[in-house]
Amino acid sequence: MVKKEKEQKKKKKDSKEVLKNPVTEVQESEENKKKFSFKGIWQWLTAKPIRWIAILALLVIVIFVINNQNRARNAAMDEYQTVKLERSDMVVIVGATGIVEANQTADLDWQTTGRVESVNVAVNDRVKAGDIMADLADNTLPQSVILAQADLVGAQKALEDLINSNTESAEAYKTLLEAEQDLRDEDDDRDQWNYNDANIDRVNEFRADFIAKEEDYKIYKTAYEAVKDLPTDDPKRVQAKQERDDAKLVRDKALRALNYLLGKAYGQQVAEDFADADIAQAKLNDAQRDWDRVKNGANADDINAAEAKVAAAEATVALGWVEAPFNGTVTQVEPKVGDQVSSGTRAFRIDDLSELYVDVQISEVDINRVVIGQEVELSFDAISGQTYTGDVTEVATVGEDTGSGVDFTVTLRIVDPDKQVRPGMTAAVNIIVTKKENVLAIPSRAVRTSDGQRIVYVLRGNSAQPVNIEVGAISDTSIEVVSGNVKEGDLIILNPPVNLMETSGQPAFTR
Repeated sequence: MVKKEKEQKKKKKDSKEVLKNPVTEVQESEENKKKFSFKGIWQWLTAKPIRWIAILALLVIVIFVINNQNRARNAAMDEYQTVKLERSDMVVIVGATGIVEANQTADLDWQTTGRVESVNVAVNDRVKAGDIMADLADNTLPQSVILAQADLVGAQKALEDLINSNTESAEAYKTLLEAEQDLRDEDDDRDQWNYNDANIDRVNEFRADFIAKEEDYKIYKTAYEAVKDLPTDDPKRVQAKQERDDAKLVRDKALRALNYLLGKAYGQQVAEDFADADIAQAKLNDAQRDWDRVKNGANADDINAAEAKVAAAEATVALGWVEAPFNGTVTQVEPKVGDQVSSGTRAFRIDDLSELYVDVQISEVDINRVVIGQEVELSFDAISGQTYTGDVTEVATVGEDTGSGVDFTVTLRIVDPDKQVRPGMTAAVNIIVTKKENVLAIPSRAVRTSDGQRIVYVLRGNSAQPVNIEVGAISDTSIEVVSGNVKEGDLIILNPPVNLMETSGQPAFTR
C-alpha cells in the first residue's frame, strides 16, 4: 500500500514537470544559480555535517599524495647529483707547457788566443750581421793568423788580376797558334809516304789495326816465354806456342796491309813520323781547350778557385775578432778589455727577439687534433692577470718515446708579445682545436659507455632513465650532444648508481 502511494506521488511529480511552462523554467534556473553561489554552497554544507567530513578527508588524501611525491622527488634529488642541460659556447683545447725561445739564438766564443783590445757592445745593444763586437790585439795573435793577413792581400790581388787582366787569354791564343803550326809540320813529314792513293783516314785505320794486333801478339809471346822451358809435349807449352804463332800471323797480316797502303815497309822512321803527328794533334787539342776556356774572359772555375783562396784567408784573419752572425740583441757580454782569452772562451750571446716561440710536447693521443694555424692562448706565472695569443707554426711528423708514452713537438708563435715576455719564461699553453657556439653540452663525468654506446642518465619524475646519445666535440670538462632523447632543461645525473648500469658499462667517460 505504501509502495503504491510513493509511485503515485512520483507520477504526479513527473506530470507536473512535463506541464511546466517557460516562465516557470526560467524561475527555477535562477533558483539553481542561487543554490551554486557561495551562500548556497554554505547552506548545502551546513545542511548535513557529514559533507564536511567527506571534503576534509579528500583534502587530506590529496595533500598526502602530493607530499609523498615531493618527498620522493626530493629524495631522488638528494640521492643524485644533477645538472640542468643547457646550451652554451664550447671551446675544445689541448693544454701543455713550454719555454719561451727567441726566433734565433747564438752563443759566440773566441776562436783563437790573444788579449782583448776592444769591446764594442753592451747588454741590450742592437747589432747587425757582420758587426765587430770585440777584437784581439794583433801582436798577441798566433803566427798563422798574422801570416794569413799577408796571404789575404795576395789572394785578393790574384783574384782581381784574373778578372781584369787579358794576359792569360793572350798566352792561350799564342799557344794555340803554335800548336796548329807544329801539327802542320808533322803532317807534312808523315805525308811524304806514298799511301798508294789511299786517304789518310784509311791509313790511320790500318795503322790502328796493326798496333792493336801487335799488342795482342806481345801478350801471347810473353805467355809462351813463361812456359817455353817445359817439355815440348807439355800441354801448356803446346797451347801457348800455338796461341803465340796464331797471334803473329794475324799481326803480320795487318802489317802487310798497312805496308801496301804506305808503299813502304812500316819501319822505325815511319812509326816515328806518325807518332809525332799524333803528339802534335794532342797538343793542339789541349791548346784549343785552354783557348776556349779563356777566350770570353776569365774562366768561372778559375774565379771560384781564386775566391776560395780569398775566403780561406779571410776566415783565418777573422779569428782575431768576434762578429755578429745575424741581426739581433746582445743579451750577454763576457769579455773585458785586457782579458787574456783562448779558443772556446765564451764571449757573447745574441738573440733575435723580433719573434718569440714556444716549443711544447703534445701526447700522441691529442696530436692529430693539432694543425698549423690554430689559435693559441698563453699565460705566464711571471706575468699575472694577462693572457697572450699565438698560433701553431710547426707540428712534428715524428714522435719521441719518453718512456711513459710518445710525444710530438709542436712549435707556437707568440703573436702579441710585449717587454714582459722574455726568453726562458715558462708558458702555460692552450691550443684551441675546436670552437662551437650554442650547443647542448653535458659535463664529461655524466657520460658513460656501454657496449660501444654513449649513455647519460636523466632524472625524470623520481627515477633515473638511461638515454643513448651521439657526441660531437669533446673538451676537458664538457661533451657536445649531437643527437639523443634529451632536451634543454633536462636534469642530467652526474652520479648514477652502479646498479643502474649494465655490467659492461664503464663508470667514467673515456675518449
